[in-house]
Amino acid sequence: MLPFSRHLDLLAHDTMRLIGAMRGADPAAPVPGCPDWHATDLVAHLIEMNDIWGWLVAHRPRDFTEGYEALTLPEDHRDRLELLDTTNHDLIEALRASGADDEICYFGETAPAARAARLMAVETLVHSRDAEECAGLAVSPVPQDVAVDAADQQLHHLSDTRQAPWLPRAVTLRSVDTDDSWTVLVAVEHDDGTLRVVDPGQAEVGAEVSAPAAVLVPWLFGRTHVGDLVAESGDAELIHALHLALGHDVAPLANPGRGTGQRRWWRR
Repeated sequence: MLPFSRHLDLLAHDTMRLIGAMRGADPAAPVPGCPDWHATDLVAHLIEMNDIWGWLVAHRPRDFTEGYEALTLPEDHRDRLELLDTTNHDLIEALRASGADDEICYFGETAPAARAARLMAVETLVHSRDAEECAGLAVSPVPQDVAVDAADQQLHHLSDTRQAPWLPRAVTLRSVDTDDSWTVLVAVEHDDGTLRVVDPGQAEVGAEVSAPAAVLVPWLFGRTHVGDLVAESGDAELIHALHLALGHDVAPLANPGRGTGQRRWWRR
């Protein structure tokens, strides 16, 4: 995991990169990575995430519903960009004041504030790329160590500790340019997928997904335009279940009962 201070720096840097891209974008421009969103929706989403996590870190409730009042979003795109800058600053300052190890409310349990910093650093990284694409700009390169950290965060964020009908073999996700890898069990239930990160060797592997680290991250988040740079091999049922677990929009297999994934922000 990257240091807490690095996550705070990334959170600030990538927010500024996003704001810079959005200043030149039409508020109604579509966001290629988020097909249901326009530029102004992307900005609104990050304002809301900054505000929620900033409040959680600063106020330390047992649950985010205890007293949190959502802010009112301005209609004007430029005003939203200013508010994004403000909420980003407030979140970073709240995290600095708390320190990495102070316990906060984190998805219904307590966890060190460092986990919120990492979560939001990765969220902002991915959406800064979305913003650059939305504005018609070249996508900024992602350092290898940042990409590996982001992939690790996303997989562990989705890792499910519940009992599930796990398929008997696992999937390996491999970063080909750093030699990092993750092994996950996958399951499909109620027309949806789930995954669990496990130790290598804990289960026989039946499929693999491999890509450079900076490509693997947007792929994990369902950015389909990087698909040609991602190699998938092995058992098709395992690969399909992995796509569902990651919230990817995928066609059903021939078997009935397979659904279409949706990304679940608040799901762990």
